[in-house]
Amino acid sequence: MRTLTTMIFCTIFFCFAEADGLEISYSRINPFTETSIYDTLNNTVNVESILLKGEIFPGDYNRLLDFIRIDTNRFWRSHGFILASPGGDIEEALWIARLVKGTYAEVFVGPATGPCVSACFFIFASAARREAHPGSLGVHRPYVHPKHLISLSPLQAESLQKDILKRARLQLEDQQVPTSIIDTMFQRASTEVYWLTKLEIEDQLGRRPPWYEQFLIARCGLDKNLEKHYFQTNDSRLLKRVLDVDSCGLRLSRPDSERFLNAEFRNGQKP
Repeated sequence: MRTLTTMIFCTIFFCFAEADGLEISYSRINPFTETSIYDTLNNTVNVESILLKGEIFPGDYNRLLDFIRIDTNRFWRSHGFILASPGGDIEEALWIARLVKGTYAEVFVGPATGPCVSACFFIFASAARREAHPGSLGVHRPYVHPKHLISLSPLQAESLQKDILKRARLQLEDQQVPTSIIDTMFQRASTEVYWLTKLEIEDQLGRRPPWYEQFLIARCGLDKNLEKHYFQTNDSRLLKRVLDVDSCGLRLSRPDSERFLNAEFRNGQKP
């Protein structure tokens, strides 16, 4: 998987979708702009990501795992995930977030492909590297899909929802998402979206979880000031140094990523 900032994305192809649930496809769309971005280092436009678009339904994790299994080499050559989902079932989102975290994937959210809201935010927050356009990340209190509640008594439904919401909060805390963002999420009703600001996305949440950031500082020479200057100025002289850090992180995490994905394939799909 390679760094988005220098790549071209143009058309969507190879879809894997059902009437209900995420549309899963390989895509060359740049989520941040409709203007193509050329890969000046590799002199290529043949770069693709996995686009997750639409509402998250029960069963989507298994479908995503099947999609990746079709051509695992293509998955490793791809460039992370583009998220464009209004949210949906929180339990399913937590499973997808687990896969994104376990493969040290990069995720991207931008106006050209659509926002990432509600349960989708859990997938975004789980990534080793994440980038979102201001105004494209929305949060509110997550909810359990009605499919899970059909056969339950009121007492069982209450217990299930409390358990899942507790797991959801713990996952965000585990990813070191700022408490202010977590509290904002759980204070909003499921019909009331709060859109994260540029400050919250870039400075409070950050482009990486703090643990991974420290890892890159220690092992790959990450210079946060230099990286910040690059994104503020788009100074092409700094581009290679920024890309080298991401490439180093991907190289060092690849063995763990492969072990995780192979274990998922061996263990089968989630119940």
